[in-house]
Amino acid sequence: MTISFFEKGELSSGFHGWRVVATIRGKRFQKYFSLKRPNTRITESLWYKYQETRARYYDARYQARSAAIQYIDFVSKDHPATRPCRGVGFHGITLGIGTGKSTANETCYFSVNKRGAAIKFCIDERASLSQAWDQAVAYWGEVFDVRQKDVRKKVTQVPSPDQFKALRKQLNEQEGYDYPVSVLHHVYAEQRNHLERRKARESTKGEVSQDDLLTMYANLERQVSEFRK
Repeated sequence: MTISFFEKGELSSGFHGWRVVATIRGKRFQKYFSLKRPNTRITESLWYKYQETRARYYDARYQARSAAIQYIDFVSKDHPATRPCRGVGFHGITLGIGTGKSTANETCYFSVNKRGAAIKFCIDERASLSQAWDQAVAYWGEVFDVRQKDVRKKVTQVPSPDQFKALRKQLNEQEGYDYPVSVLHHVYAEQRNHLERRKARESTKGEVSQDDLLTMYANLERQVSEFRK
């Protein structure tokens, strides 16, 4: 957004006054506020102040509109520079596979991409997919000054493990990496646990309903299955 003032005689068109220009989502907006009075009953000083006030009002209006649209795009669209299979549907967080400061092992992670304050939230034995997402979104909301209502909404939109599966395929087949399938192990841990608990609930015919007991039963079933191999 720019606001410019042109003195009388400065432009060949004869216009003198203010011009306000804004470009929002690639569309150009501009308004002119001439100092040529509509009639002589209005004093030059009054008309000057009136047109200057209007010009500054529209400049502020364009700025507010641009800021609002930028924020909406930030929380609802991937950044235009987001590389394939990394996006989560909004700016500031991307998926990744590799090593990090906290681990030398290759793992899946969420990266909060704040310049000068970027952090990776790894999905491993210490943090499940949903836990790492919770941590990443909380940090994202803090460093990017996101409204709490939007942070709460994003927390519920946990990326699917299959998105990391697609990212691994992209990295290996298109970008020259060679990540083993085991790099996805922790990403699918919650899904595996959910399936085991459901199987345990079906096996006990509803006789065991507490989560801890179901987990113990599922683990026992898995151990017995492995012992029989």
